Amino acid sequence: MPLQELILQHDVWYLTDAESMQEALGALVKTVDLPEGLDREALLDALLAREDLASTAIGNGIAIPHVRRFGSESLQHDIVVVAYLFAPVDWKALDGIPVHTLFLVLAKDEASHLQLLAEIAHVASDESFVAFLKTMPDRAALVERIQKIEQLD
Repeated sequence: MPLQELILQHDVWYLTDAESMQEALGALVKTVDLPEGLDREALLDALLAREDLASTAIGNGIAIPHVRRFGSESLQHDIVVVAYLFAPVDWKALDGIPVHTLFLVLAKDEASHLQLLAEIAHVASDESFVAFLKTMPDRAALVERIQKIEQLD
């Protein structure tokens, strides 16, 4: 399923109180709509362990928190959830830019996982898209903008 269609499946979240990467991930995992049976605490632990290995910040204030194969046996479809941070936080990005936008990715299989990471990285490489994300667009506007970028390719 294309990235924009996956984004349409979930609300866009606005995290107002997160002051750290840990708080942002905790708030997101606590509030996002997840499939029944998916252990939120175990997911948060897995996301934090992934961040300990290497930051999922890809630069320009964007991070793609993800874990490979977490709960994939209970996932019937891929999940992409977008969250905006009211106050950007240090995510240990290589470029040093604090993160303002998260794309949480949970994939049903390895191929989908890699494809989604590549799609997000592609749209995030567009400077005008990054500026657009800083305006914290709603879900419909975000999907429309991603569609435009993908049509240009």
